[in-house]
Amino acid sequence: MKFIKLYTGKDNKSYFVEVDAGIETKQPLGDYSKKYPVTGMMFRHFEKGASFDWHNAPQPQYIIYLEGEVEVETSGGEKRVFKSGDVLFATDLAGKGHITRTLTKGRSVIVTAQEVNELIESSTKNDGSKFRSKL
Repeated sequence: MKFIKLYTGKDNKSYFVEVDAGIETKQPLGDYSKKYPVTGMMFRHFEKGASFDWHNAPQPQYIIYLEGEVEVETSGGEKRVFKSGDVLFATDLAGKGHITRTLTKGRSVIVTAQEVNELIESSTKNDGSKFRSKL
């Protein structure tokens, strides 16, 4: 499974890179990637023809497209169209940023990512005891 990461390069321009989510567990219902730490989620509805000029992601966030089509243009000059089933991990918090244009009416889910180096995961062992580990 793959998703697209939008990030700021050393030249303060935004770029896309494809990221492999990796398979950590195989189950009867399918393959699972590792858990990605998140802090919140919101739903968004967008209309055809809306545009948001140069801006940065407000925080690291996953955008999971449920329906419709959205074009994202990086300050590095690349354009990509995201549609149902696509995931964009927006991390371009600095620099010129990107432009977002809605090509059709649609819906998406925005999931706010947590900084991994600050996360302490609390888990339960098979015997029921708790343990904490830094991710």
